[in-house]
This record gives sequence, structure tokens and C-alpha cells, in this order.
Amino acid sequence: PVEGRFADGTRYTLQRPEYVIDKLAYGPFAPGIMTSPRIAPQVIGVGLLEAIPEREILANAAAQAAMPGPIKGQPNRVWDVFAQREMVGRFGWKANVATLAHQTAGAFHGDIGITSVQFPNEACTPAQKDCLAAPNGSQDGEPEIAPKMLDEVIFYQAVLAPPARRNVRDPQVLRGQQLFTQAQCAVCHRPSYVTAEGPFPRLTSKALEGQTIWPYTDLLLHDMGEALADGRPDFLANGRQWKTPPLWGIGLLKDVNGHTRLLHDGRADGVLEAILWHGGEAEDSKQRVLKFSEADRQALVKFVESL
Repeated sequence: PVEGRFADGTRYTLQRPEYVIDKLAYGPFAPGIMTSPRIAPQVIGVGLLEAIPEREILANAAAQAAMPGPIKGQPNRVWDVFAQREMVGRFGWKANVATLAHQTAGAFHGDIGITSVQFPNEACTPAQKDCLAAPNGSQDGEPEIAPKMLDEVIFYQAVLAPPARRNVRDPQVLRGQQLFTQAQCAVCHRPSYVTAEGPFPRLTSKALEGQTIWPYTDLLLHDMGEALADGRPDFLANGRQWKTPPLWGIGLLKDVNGHTRLLHDGRADGVLEAILWHGGEAEDSKQRVLKFSEADRQALVKFVESL
């Protein structure tokens, strides 16, 4: 437990997770191994996020660099196997993937061992004898997922829409919106963009272009403080940096998932706990929220849950 209190005296308790890995199936870990637990991010609006022009992400970084104060987001730069070039990352908790195509093919490969043209070899370690001996690909030597089927899965994900906002005229929601800006949350959680063409037009829909969207993210990396640090770098991201996650749909998590766990490892139970875990570049914003009255805290949460 991590104890704290708001300025009005109200106490709160956060839960700091402690992870233990035992019963290793393939012998001891290699020296220096790094672990970083993850929960799966939402798979909504990802085609729209992919259609945000790269120049807008870089403009977010430039605008923050010119501002006074500690908020200085940085883009991650990653290798994309479909584009065969370095691109600005925008998917994953540390923005370690640039395109939905790479994310999808990588998930087939890394999560469930399905090979593709882009990832043709199983990810077996030398100690995993059964994995090494298992059939790899189809009988004629082709990868396990055909390019056409992979393309269809990528397209399907690209057109999954985010939900519409709720309670937009509720006075408490409108008050929360003001407080969101007042606490400088909107600096990192940039509200709106206009989309352009996706990186691979054949794998997405023309209907996603020219849309005004409200994801509430800058898609940049931020130092979130020691309490959230996992010590694990990922391309240009260091062990204290995390990508600003989109906030749209967050109020429907309980309906969809049956819980309200947030942040990269699910340690926060709900929006307010997630805010209270903020540190580093977001420490000042957290301190502003700590000074809010109970009514203002409720309004802030209600606004975020309306997105």
C-alpha cells in the first residue's frame, strides 16, 4: 500500500504491485534480464491514430520544448518492417511500433507464434526444445498466415471506431473539462487532430482521412517519475518514459472489461488513482489535482470518463 492525502485531508491508498516470477520452465533467467508487466491497450480508433500526420506528433514535441516548465515530450523512432524504414512510433506503451501493420504481424508472431512473410521465424530460445521441433509454416514452406489474411486482419482493426462521447452537456462534465485544462492535463493529452492518409493506403479505409478526431494524446514519450519506472528501454524510450495513452473510450472500460484497471500494468483502479501515480514531468499536474476539492475531483473524473 502507498498512503497519501488530498489537501482537504481526504486520505487515499494506492496499491504498488510487486512481481515475483517462479517455477521457470527453461532454467534460470539470463543475466541482466528485464521484466515489465503489461496490460493490453484498447483496440479502438487505431486506424485513426495511424492517420494522424507525423508532422503533428513532431509539432507536439516542438511546442512542449518551447514551453516553460518540465513537460518535454519526445517522439520515439522505431524500425517498421512493412515500410522498411525508421518511423515515429505511436503504438504500444512506449510507442515502440509505428504502424498497425507491424503491430499486427508482430503480435501474431510474438504472442501466439504465427509466422508471416514479415516475421518468418519462430521466436524460440535454445532451451525450448519442443518449440524448436514444432512444425513451422505450412506444408509447402509458406508462413502460417497468408499475406491476404494478414491484410484483412489489419484492415479490420484499422476501421474499429472509437465510441461516441457521452454526457457532453452535463454541467459536472463541463466543469471537469475546465479543470482538465487548469491542471495542464491537455498539454500531454492533446484533445484533437485532423487525420490524413494512413501509411499504407491498401491496408486502411479512405473514410478515415480528413476526420476531426478527439483521442486526447500527444503520442509522445514522457518521464513519468520513479514510481512508474520499469527500468526497461525500448528504442529511444528510457526506463522512466511512457507514451501518453489516448483517453477516448476510457469511461466504458468497466462495461467492456468488467474492471477499471489503468496504466501499463493495471496498478491504478480508475481515473483518479491513475492521476495519483503521475510523477516526473506530470508531478505539477498531480499536485494541482491534490489541491482540488472533492467535488472538483469528481467533476474531473466524470469529464475523463465522458471521452
